[in-house]
Parts: sequence; C-alpha cells; structure tokens
Amino acid sequence: MPKTLTVMLFSGAAENEDALFAVRLAEAALDKGHKVQMYLFGNSVSLSKKEIPIEGDLHISPRLLEHIEPTKCFEALARLCAKGADISTCHTNEHARGIESREYVDGVKWGDVGSAFTKYLMTTDVLLSVGH
Repeated sequence: MPKTLTVMLFSGAAENEDALFAVRLAEAALDKGHKVQMYLFGNSVSLSKKEIPIEGDLHISPRLLEHIEPTKCFEALARLCAKGADISTCHTNEHARGIESREYVDGVKWGDVGSAFTKYLMTTDVLLSVGH
C-alpha cells in the first residue's frame, strides 16, 4: 500500500548535500508509487524560485563552479512536481530573504507553517527533516 513521505527541508543549494539527498529520496519514493510532500523552510526556500542567471564575471573559479552547479535543485523540484509531488514553501522565510516576490519553480506553491505544513503533518505516514 502506498505511503506518504513528508520531507521538511532546511538546507539550500551549495550549503551541503542535504537538498540533493532530499530530492533524490523524494524521487525514489515517487518512482515506487508513494506520495511525496515537501516543505521548504529556512535556506531551502531559495530553491523554490526560478533561477536568475548572473551575467558577466561571476568571480568564481571554474573548479568551484563545477562543485556548485550540481547542487542546484531548481529543475529537480520542477520534475518532482511534474511526477506528482506536493511541494510548498514558507513565505515568511522567503520574505526574510527578500525573494518572496520572485517567480516560483514550476509546480512549487506558496505556503506557510500554519496551513501548508500542518496539512502535511496531518496526512503523512513518515516525516523526515533534512538539514540544519
């Protein structure tokens, strides 16, 4: 019988591999027929927004870019949503980071702790918090 996995993600891209782990776990659960809910909180809210490419000199060495680029999960979150994942973000954390008005990655929804995350808690079989 399919179960519901809820992931509360705290870490964003390039901090560590927490976001990659969460995305890969969610994808594996979806591929096995389970339902996935993901709540983006803290620094992970930056993953909810469409990437704005920086033009000109990045002031980052090519080696560091090679390390950072694979940690970006923007497209992966859109793929999860397309596969049926329910992903929402904390608008309070977005506001605190000055990104609340930016466009969401396809499928990611505006959310809050009192409504979106509470709904996830009430409907989940497994809750996993990832990050710090």
